[in-house]
Amino acid sequence: MISSSAPSAPEEHPAEPGAAAPLAGLDHALLDVRRLVNRPGYRRRLLGPLGRRIELSTVRVLHAVDQAPRPPSIGEVAAILTIDPSTASRLVDQRVSDGLLERSPDPEDRRRAVVTLTPSGRALVEEVAASRQRMLAEVTDGWTTADRDQLELLLVRLLDGFRRLEETDRA
Repeated sequence: MISSSAPSAPEEHPAEPGAAAPLAGLDHALLDVRRLVNRPGYRRRLLGPLGRRIELSTVRVLHAVDQAPRPPSIGEVAAILTIDPSTASRLVDQRVSDGLLERSPDPEDRRRAVVTLTPSGRALVEEVAASRQRMLAEVTDGWTTADRDQLELLLVRLLDGFRRLEETDRA
């Protein structure tokens, strides 16, 4: 028998699917993060440095268009944002009027329109990303690089799990 004076780390086992696990803390933390990003103080901190009035809905629409694998239709923007297509259409129309998005015929189906970022829209997406990253740097000040990397890894795994659930719901 091997003995050690150092306590051994508990073995890690993946949780059984469907098994009751003490996830209340994680659940509350995720709800708190969601609430946080909807608070006026967060919006002021994120968008204030841009030096102009920007609605969070503008940021969300531009981000949805930017992150889509190909130029999205209005229906695809609605699906990405989980909003009604008529609401997505109004938001896109406003951003087209603002010069942040451009609507054009879908090259694969000319009956459909797709939206893309204009150079001004791209610049705003980049400004907001830089502002978000400055805020993340501030809130994780004092964290090690390993802690930040671990958080990112675990959040990506969590999102992948939610995506798998969503895919099984559609099947």
